[in-house]
Amino acid sequence: MYLATMAYSNKLRFAAVLLIVTVVAGDQTRTCQPEDFHYEYTECDSKGGRWRVSVPKPDFCSGGAPNPPVRGKDCSFTCDSGQFLDIQDQECHACKPGTYSLGGGIRYDDWTSLPQGFSVESESLGMSSPGGWVGDDKPDNKQTNCTDEGWRPEGDYVAVYSGPCSSYLVYSATLVKPGSVVFEYQFNDATTFFHFVAQNDKCQGAHENESSKWPSVCKKGEWKTVRVPLKTGVNVLYWKRVNFGGINHGPIFVRNIEIEGVAYTSQCSTCKEGTYSSEGATTCTPCDANTYSQRGAISCTPCNSATEYSRKGAARCEARPACTASDYYEYHTPCDDTQKTKISYKWIQPQICRTDLPNSVQLPAEGPPTDCPPCNPGMQMIENKGCQFCPPNQFSEGALPCKPCPGSTSPNNGYYYQWWNTMPPNITTACFTLSDDGCEVEDGWIPAGDHVHTGQAKVPDSYFILNVNVGQFRSKAIKQEGGKAVYGEVTFVFEMNCTGKCALSFAQESADAVLLQSWEGTQKRQEYKHRVTELNDYAFSFAFRPGQSHKDLGRNNFAKIYSIEVTNIGDNQGGARSCQSCPRGVQDNGCIPCPDGHFVDPNTTKCTPCPQGTVVLGDSFWGKKSCQTCGSGLQPFNGNKCASDCKFTNAAGREFDFTELGKYSHYIDGTRLFTSSGTKYVHGFNISLCAGHDAFPQATCVNNVTFEEAENGLGLSIFQSPNEVKGAVCRSTMIPARMNHNMVLSTQPASLGDYLQKIVTNASLTEMYSEEGFSVEGIEEDIHFYYRSDSSTAACKEGRTTIISLRCDNKEDGNGTIDLPPKCSDGTCDGCNFHFLWRTQHACPICKPEDYEVIVGECIRGTQMLHYVPPKHCVLQEENKPAIKERKCSMLPFAVEIGILAGIGVGIIMCGCLVYCWKKNRKLEYKYMKLVGQENSTGKYGEMELPGVDSCGLDEGEEEQFDAVHFKESKGKQLFNKLKLKIGGKDDDNPFESIALSEKQSLT
Repeated sequence: MYLATMAYSNKLRFAAVLLIVTVVAGDQTRTCQPEDFHYEYTECDSKGGRWRVSVPKPDFCSGGAPNPPVRGKDCSFTCDSGQFLDIQDQECHACKPGTYSLGGGIRYDDWTSLPQGFSVESESLGMSSPGGWVGDDKPDNKQTNCTDEGWRPEGDYVAVYSGPCSSYLVYSATLVKPGSVVFEYQFNDATTFFHFVAQNDKCQGAHENESSKWPSVCKKGEWKTVRVPLKTGVNVLYWKRVNFGGINHGPIFVRNIEIEGVAYTSQCSTCKEGTYSSEGATTCTPCDANTYSQRGAISCTPCNSATEYSRKGAARCEARPACTASDYYEYHTPCDDTQKTKISYKWIQPQICRTDLPNSVQLPAEGPPTDCPPCNPGMQMIENKGCQFCPPNQFSEGALPCKPCPGSTSPNNGYYYQWWNTMPPNITTACFTLSDDGCEVEDGWIPAGDHVHTGQAKVPDSYFILNVNVGQFRSKAIKQEGGKAVYGEVTFVFEMNCTGKCALSFAQESADAVLLQSWEGTQKRQEYKHRVTELNDYAFSFAFRPGQSHKDLGRNNFAKIYSIEVTNIGDNQGGARSCQSCPRGVQDNGCIPCPDGHFVDPNTTKCTPCPQGTVVLGDSFWGKKSCQTCGSGLQPFNGNKCASDCKFTNAAGREFDFTELGKYSHYIDGTRLFTSSGTKYVHGFNISLCAGHDAFPQATCVNNVTFEEAENGLGLSIFQSPNEVKGAVCRSTMIPARMNHNMVLSTQPASLGDYLQKIVTNASLTEMYSEEGFSVEGIEEDIHFYYRSDSSTAACKEGRTTIISLRCDNKEDGNGTIDLPPKCSDGTCDGCNFHFLWRTQHACPICKPEDYEVIVGECIRGTQMLHYVPPKHCVLQEENKPAIKERKCSMLPFAVEIGILAGIGVGIIMCGCLVYCWKKNRKLEYKYMKLVGQENSTGKYGEMELPGVDSCGLDEGEEEQFDAVHFKESKGKQLFNKLKLKIGGKDDDNPFESIALSEKQSLT
């Protein structure tokens, strides 16, 4: 019973709760009233139109009687700038004061945070694949972390600073009609790769070639504008700072991005703090210094000038602080008539600190008079004018007045600044910021006796500029570095002290602005030297950035320059600190140089030929030490440079001829790489083996990414007047153009070898080959060409070197194959030392006569050919190729010839034996005839009496005969004798025949 009661009670409670919920819900979804409705446009239809409809607020009410739909404005309709579309009456009205409008556009000028719709993508391109390394910094085994890299908002602009990563600022806009994007930008580093591209949702160019821009380098403090047309529909905009190889480049700044062609503006935008506007404004105007404004202001309110201050565009006034030691700086007063100077002090202008507060620091008093430092070399003190350059053909060390150069001497004109009592006449200084606030200091660099230093920064984006206007250098080079002439040198000594991210850059201002070198963070006192290798009008600039944020600023952030020296400048520029002797006289205010290959003997002051095998590089021709020996494998040419004629002889006397390899420059690609956004790029290498010799070309790498501003102000991206880098070996970054597949963009050219140092063989490179992945088999026969570039970089302080190893390979047709190290696929393992292995038949030695293999041809009609075939280890040259020879030969086989010769020999021996036997028989015949003669003397023919035994002794003159004498002649022998007599033409008048005698045969 109890359980049933409890169940019934629970049901009642559930019903009560359900009733309450139903009542509340019914109260929230009340019937919509006319004031609950507002107007909106529907999506555009196929005819490009839309409807204006009444819709209630979401989840506020339901039902009701909305106004009937009305055909609205066309989708492409927009109001003019300074107006907005009132959807109630569908008419354009002017913006109220404190607001602004672009009509059918959007402006992004507030970068306190990243505006909605923008995104940032960053990636590292420093590692090549597979396993190789690309760049100028020594690699570690970690992939670069790009999390903190990339574009970031900085208040008035969005910026990307130097770093190892590439970064893209991306924005997507949907246009209802053809429009455009306009933005302002600034960057000062010519090596920075800044690219803007607009694409549709299919990654196609918005306007073919006009959708891709390569903005040009800006001057210091200059903002440039780019406008790119856009098509109707989705447009994806990319601002790219691409960093190939992890090289640190200068920062890029972008501001005031405007996009025209978007949908109508239903309300005007409110002016941000620090700005104001009047009715119908298209933009808001920043407040002046010492005034401020709140959001939506129609005017600016002034600050209390005695106790407050504000910068330009301020949202509020700041209390003027008490003056401190950081608010003034010291300087040296100009020398007076008594050649005295004082240390004095000035407030940094505009002065914002107060001196009337209890803890304020007062401006120090002037110091006592001190002697003025001497003028800089090449200058002299002029009353009421200070230090001035010496007149033409005069010189001075600075302490004494200028005096004329002696006879047959010429002044060494230059700029030699080591004292900084006042700023020299050809040096100017300035300060600028990236924002419109101004630098707020009058001087960028301040002279301080033995150095010049930067001023005190008030805002983080300040840049202190020191400009040195040089002009032209003399057309006669001071020296040669390989095949490149050096016309002058710029040398300076500096130091930096930084508590934050400060930076100093040194740039060349000639035909183009080129960043030569940059330093970050604290730097000890050091010297830097730049060589000028082209004739042009020059100016050089130093730019110091104290920091990137307010926490980086401080009195301890400064840069100092102690000395600046520029040599070999043109006539009527600068001054001379000395005069050089001219043995051959003076012409056009300069020495007539000795002939090439001669030096000046200090004892006789005459031009003397250099020893055999040495050259004089440049105008430094005093003393025998100016004659320099050429490197191994190089020969002196014209007495003024060392080069290779593309021929080489090793220690074993083997000769090599590389002429075919040196006739042309050879291009090879590194590893093909892709960014995460799909951009393909590759490092291309150009090699000229024997560059430096007049008979062979130089390798050339270009930068064809240029920009030209058109008269209409829109700007067109074109490709003309490319910047070139020439030398023996150079590298550039190659990127296929997306809009024109037949065009390849080449950027960031760099020299890897300005000149050839030496050619050697049997070098100990086994360890390097192994580290790079090259085979060491046959390494002892490789021939190595050593090249060098003295231009230093942040990663390669000593410059770069390149080794090209030539390997004999008769299997390689034509000019062969150039291989990059397998383990370092971009030619280098450390970013500074490059190596290439060139396998070619032209690297084989020239064949000598003893190298040839002789092949004897078949004997045809008594003649056979002798063919000479070179072995595989040498190369046969046409001019040294031996002619095919012929010689007489026998048609019988060799075995037959031997047999015939053997038969003839045996026959000769037999004939000799017959002659010997015949002579013996002649003697016996004589004996017999004598016996017959004795018989005839007795008168009895056929009978004779033999002498007694005691009469058988030898008569005088007779030879001893055998005891037994047998006279027996064969029938063959008789026949032979008869034939011999017949042939000899004699008759046989001997009627007797030879008979054999024996004891048993009687003579009677």
